[in-house]
Amino acid sequence: MKGNIIGFDADTNTGAISGHDGRRYDFATVEWRGHGIPRHGDVVDFTPDGERATQIFLLEAEYAQPSFGQFYFSPSGRISRSQFWLRGMLPIYGIMIVLYVIMIIGISAKSGVITGIFSVIVSIYALIVIWPIIAVWVKRIHDRNKSGWYLLIPIIAGIIVAIVMIVAIASTVSAIMTGHDSEVGLLAGAGVFAVILYLINFGIGIWFFVEFGCMRGTIGANLYGPDPVPHR
Repeated sequence: MKGNIIGFDADTNTGAISGHDGRRYDFATVEWRGHGIPRHGDVVDFTPDGERATQIFLLEAEYAQPSFGQFYFSPSGRISRSQFWLRGMLPIYGIMIVLYVIMIIGISAKSGVITGIFSVIVSIYALIVIWPIIAVWVKRIHDRNKSGWYLLIPIIAGIIVAIVMIVAIASTVSAIMTGHDSEVGLLAGAGVFAVILYLINFGIGIWFFVEFGCMRGTIGANLYGPDPVPHR
């Protein structure tokens, strides 16, 4: 019989399955035949024995390659590292670099028309790709079996650092220009604090890049879908 894992307690090594017959079946890990631990939502095949489930096998759905629209515009599902870099980041930022190069060539050639046209194109393109970048990152984060909200960590950290540094620099310049020398030392301390925040933010960026840009996703199905990398 097929069913879904509805709960598992690692402390007691027991769990429950909602059978497709509408009944609930309890089980112990001694009957678990899947890799890893049972997870909420896992589709399983088991043998009912009264109110207990025995011989429980994990059924993994086959990974379906996302379509163009799903890949770039849907935050649902998972993608592997190779999909993330080769199908996601490389095309998005590759086009951006090409547009910038053409714009720079226009500036070097002192062609106001080329520069103006590609300045507008670059600005529009930068706005258009904001959501695709978010969607691709979220699916990669899902591959690590973590919530897409993790993406807010480097974004919020970067915003805080930018605000603190702008305020510190502006306040310091203002104090110097107005001759309030007594405030310069205090503001210099604020500047040091801003630099410390910047270094912390840099560390967060490195962690985020390694965790979600470089590391292998969950082997097998996780909370966000089947494994995009064949492992059998």
